[in-house]
Amino acid sequence: MEAPDYSYVGSGHILMKEFGAAAPFLPVGNCSALSFSPQVNTLQLQDFTQPGGGLRNRIDRVSDVQFSLTFHDFKGENFARFLRASNTDVAAGTVAAEALVAYKGGWTPLSKYASSIDTVEPAGGGVAYAAGTDYVLDNGGLWIPETSTIAAPVAGAANIEVDFDYDAHSVTEAFVNPAKQYTLVFAGLNEARSGKQVRVIGHKLSGGVISQLGLIGEEYGAGEVNGSLMSDTSKGAGLSKYFQILVVD
Repeated sequence: MEAPDYSYVGSGHILMKEFGAAAPFLPVGNCSALSFSPQVNTLQLQDFTQPGGGLRNRIDRVSDVQFSLTFHDFKGENFARFLRASNTDVAAGTVAAEALVAYKGGWTPLSKYASSIDTVEPAGGGVAYAAGTDYVLDNGGLWIPETSTIAAPVAGAANIEVDFDYDAHSVTEAFVNPAKQYTLVFAGLNEARSGKQVRVIGHKLSGGVISQLGLIGEEYGAGEVNGSLMSDTSKGAGLSKYFQILVVD
């Protein structure tokens, strides 16, 4: 008996938007994993009418539909989605006379990641310190050598003022927003069927939270996210309240 081959090896794009928002779907970017995992609460009634026992009845109730995805694009939009965060794009610019407490033999961060240092002066103004001798631009901040002529801070007060430039960047503030719900679309291709299209829509997902954010390692960085599909009560009779699968023949 012949039957069509519907073997599956998937790839494609994941797009999301806030649930119910009048807004476009935006791409998550390169993702190496996406899965939906229904969870079942099982009730079993043993057969007590026979000495050998057995199963008289069984009910499987869906208790949860979990999802997980792994993304590799470390961008502000993804951190905002999966860290309940705010994300702000900042244009390139300059900072003038930023007051800092700096110590010899150590590193001092600036309010932004500096691309270049214009001047470093004593707090309140004065003769500028010498670049490379009194301070070094290092990882967007200042390294103060032990031999620097910068005076030690007194009672924790600022002892230097810095003028510097910075490049355009984004800033993510993690866990400052309440949980949100999203709609997810997977626009996929089935490589096992010569790239036939597959589309899956998850109607209402909990925002999910990054369970692991790999920042140092020998492999490409990955953000692992887990959450649940909740019931979308706006769906009518005969329509799934959880997700829909479309397979092109």
